[in-house]
Amino acid sequence: MAWTSPTEINASAGMDSFLPYISEVTHFWFGRMIMIAIFVIFLFGYIRAKDDFIGGLAVASYVCFVIGLIFWVIGLVTGLDFAIIIGVAVISSALLYVNNNN
Repeated sequence: MAWTSPTEINASAGMDSFLPYISEVTHFWFGRMIMIAIFVIFLFGYIRAKDDFIGGLAVASYVCFVIGLIFWVIGLVTGLDFAIIIGVAVISSALLYVNNNN
C-alpha cells in the first residue's frame, strides 16, 4: 500500500491534518497506545490516591470514553477501538453499581 508522503500534508492547517496521517501510517496504533496510556495513568493515579480498584477503573474508563470520543471524531481511533472503550466503560459502570463499598 502506498502511503501519503509527509510533504503532501498541509501542516499549516493544524494538527487536524497531521494526526490522521500518523494514525494511517501506524495502522491506528498511535491512537490506541495513547488511549491505553491515559487509561493506565488515571487508573493507577486513582488507586494510589484512594486505594479503590473499582472506582479507579470507572474513573479511567469515563475519562477514556470522553477522550476516545474526541479521538474517534478526529480519526485517531477506529470504530472498533471506540466500541471497546464503550464496552469497558459499561462494564466498569456495572461493577461500580454492584460494588457495596460504602
